[in-house]
Amino acid sequence: MKGIFKTIIVIVLLVILAFAAYSSGLLDTFTATGQTYESNGITFQYPDSWTEANCVSDGAIGAVVDSNNSNISVVIQQVPSEYGSDIQNAFAVNDQFLSQSSNYVNIQEINSSIHNQSVVMHRYLVNEPDGSQKEHVATWIKMKDNKIYVILFSTPVNSYEQERSSYDLVAGTFNLTNNNTSLFPINI
Repeated sequence: MKGIFKTIIVIVLLVILAFAAYSSGLLDTFTATGQTYESNGITFQYPDSWTEANCVSDGAIGAVVDSNNSNISVVIQQVPSEYGSDIQNAFAVNDQFLSQSSNYVNIQEINSSIHNQSVVMHRYLVNEPDGSQKEHVATWIKMKDNKIYVILFSTPVNSYEQERSSYDLVAGTFNLTNNNTSLFPINI
């Protein structure tokens, strides 16, 4: 009887530890695979078949692209301080700019969390000049340096479902490095 009781306790403890590792994000450290991007005060993992890219977007501090299809990418942007210090307000300011374009189609806005960090996830389409459509997921997150970052995933509409795991890898492993410094001046 003592042996069964000990076995049950061990199983319960293992379940509790697994749940704690999952909810704290620790499990991602052990399960995430791919290459590591570490530059400009940020770090994240990205698929092995992708490569680092140069990006000229406003506030871009990191970018990776699918080596087989340059239309599929993830860009990390640091949001300028003029957008405010609240992710909801910063997102709303950006959404006002996007909604002025007739090429913009809003799909979904969700308040969620990644590793216990509040995020705003914004999914939308953009009708490109060549007639194609690109689907975007912009994940707005405020990090421990009190700066707001956007993880922007971009893909042709017909590739979204099959490429979503690439976005999940980047967003799920995105973090600041220990020596992170702001790339934008703080206006006081």
